[in-house]
Amino acid sequence: MRLFGYDAYASMTRCIDRDAPLVMVDVGANEGLTAQRMLDEFPNATIHAFEPSPGPFAKLLARAEADPRIRPYRLACGSACGTTEFHVTQNDWCSSILPPSELGKRYYGDWYETRETVQVEVTTLDAWAKAHGIDTVDFLKVDAQGYDLEVLKGATELLHAALKGLNCECQFAPEYEGCATFSQVDRFLAEHGFALHQIHEVWAKGKEEQSSYADALWLRVDVLQALRARSDIPDLSPRGRVTRALEQAAAKGHQRAAIFGAGQHSRRIADHFAEFPLPVLAIVDDNPRAQGTQLGNRPIVSQQQAIAMGVDVVVLSSDAHEAALWQSAQPLRDAGVTVLPLYSRPESSNPRRAATAAAR
Repeated sequence: MRLFGYDAYASMTRCIDRDAPLVMVDVGANEGLTAQRMLDEFPNATIHAFEPSPGPFAKLLARAEADPRIRPYRLACGSACGTTEFHVTQNDWCSSILPPSELGKRYYGDWYETRETVQVEVTTLDAWAKAHGIDTVDFLKVDAQGYDLEVLKGATELLHAALKGLNCECQFAPEYEGCATFSQVDRFLAEHGFALHQIHEVWAKGKEEQSSYADALWLRVDVLQALRARSDIPDLSPRGRVTRALEQAAAKGHQRAAIFGAGQHSRRIADHFAEFPLPVLAIVDDNPRAQGTQLGNRPIVSQQQAIAMGVDVVVLSSDAHEAALWQSAQPLRDAGVTVLPLYSRPESSNPRRAATAAAR
């Protein structure tokens, strides 16, 4: 279950300059979707992405070859340098240094079955940073499938060297043998000057509906204190994003708005259509089966129908599929309608990633 209408990377835009030449680290990068997500929000960042599993690393490498801002390493991260066995599971998202537990197998079935074990090289983030002449990292993401605390233990120097925040997956239930718990990770980070800021996702498994794992954001204490002291903290929810986009559109003289997309994102804001700074005349959707119906008492129409209604600005209402909507909206732009993304910059060549939680 997602607890916020935005993720940790959007949240960090309130704490880090989006346009700064940042250094970010992605541990457990898999195919590079999260690295791409970081670049959506921080286009001038360099993402150092670690992935030990052979199959996902090949896809990460291909992504990095197309985007030099991503620097891939076929390495695992831990609390000591060396080599170890790595369990490659039937679902690549579940692979780990740690063997899946019987509880994990009950929750995930075949996904947690070990397909093979491979020897992988392990580094500590502190040793890697010294070897590459990296003094500070601005942001750290860790998704090591239960091995997260060991990764953090190997990064204590970086934790004390201007790291502003970190996003980490943590276990409530032992889905892997010997995995650390959420409370152990939180206690360790508190000892090193970080405070829990937000839990973005909590997922339940099994017929008993056990809270099994979460994705959470920690901020360095002084960064969190500075955030609390701000009087201009932006609302990053879908409602807040649409409001800001339409405020800017109104300031530029636009008068008639529409929302592009009749999916979950638009349903979350449907009760607020009447509150937005510009009148929302319609919902645009390319699905013919949706056209002719309504959402939030607004008609769902085609792009050509929206143009005929005199709509002069359209807001893309999706997080996971914004890049696809941007491409689909070419007829609107050709007709002179302003099209506004909420999550990415339209000139960016990096598509907004699809949500990956369903892969777990």
